[in-house]
Amino acid sequence: MSKQQGSASGVQSTDAFEWEVYHDSETNIFELSKKLPEDLVASLAREVILRVASRTVAAGSAARPVSQEELLAFSTALASDIPKSAAQIIAAEREAGRPVEDIYVNFLAPAARQLGDMWNSDHITFAQVTVGSGRIFAIMRSMRHMFETSALPDEPAVIFASVPGETHTLGVRMAADFFRKDGWIISLLVGLSHDDLLAEIAQISSHMVGLSFSGEHSLEALSQLIVALHICAPHLSIVICGQEVEEFRPILELMGVDGIAVTMEEAKAQFTRLSQVET
Repeated sequence: MSKQQGSASGVQSTDAFEWEVYHDSETNIFELSKKLPEDLVASLAREVILRVASRTVAAGSAARPVSQEELLAFSTALASDIPKSAAQIIAAEREAGRPVEDIYVNFLAPAARQLGDMWNSDHITFAQVTVGSGRIFAIMRSMRHMFETSALPDEPAVIFASVPGETHTLGVRMAADFFRKDGWIISLLVGLSHDDLLAEIAQISSHMVGLSFSGEHSLEALSQLIVALHICAPHLSIVICGQEVEEFRPILELMGVDGIAVTMEEAKAQFTRLSQVET
C-alpha cells in the first residue's frame, strides 16, 4: 500500500491519527464494560495498564522532551469527561512529527503507570480508571497502522494457540493439522501461561493468530489475551475459533477481533482473506 503525501508538517497520511478508529474503539470499550462483569472489566483495565506501563525503553531520543506539566495534563485528560481530550493531545503530537514509539514511551507508558498508582492509592475511582485505560487502549488502536511489522513469510503462516488454562486442546491440534495439510505454515502453542504465550507469539514471524475458544469458562482468559495482543503485537490479525464462539459473537466483536469462525472451513476462509490484505 503506497503512502500518500500528508500535511505540511511532513507526517504522511498513513501516519496520521485515525479518529474514526479511535471513536469506534472507545465506543466498543464502553459498550463492552456494560456487558461484562465488573471484576472482568477490572482485570482488563489492569491488563491495559500493565502492558502499556511496561514499555520503558524508547527506540530513540525524544523529538522534544515531555515536561511533567504536559504529562499531568495528558493523564488528567484520560480520565476527564471530555472523550477526545487526551486523544487530541496525541494527535497534535503526531501532527508535529513526534514518532509513534516516542509517544508510546513518553506519553502512554508513564500515564498508564500514573493511572495504576492513583487507582491503587484510591485517588481515582474504578469508573475513572476504566475510562482512562479504555482511552489509552483506543489511542493505541488508532495508531496500530503506524507500527512497523516484519516482512510476511513467503507462504501463508498462522499461529494457532489455546487460551491459557484451557485443557481441551484437541480442537486446536486438529485445526493445525488441517491447515498444514493444506499447505499453510503453522505454529502451534498449547498449555502455556498468559505471559509465556505472549512471549512465544512475539518470537514468531506471522501476522495472523487463531485463538481456540471453548466456552464461558475461558472468557476471562481469552479477553485478557486479546487485550494484551492488541497492545504487545498490534500488527497481528486475530481470529477466534471454536464451536461456542457464535454465542459470544457480540462480545468478541466489541473486543476488535478480525474474524470469528465456528468450522474449519470458516477459519480457512477468514485466514485466506486476511492473508490477502495488503499491509
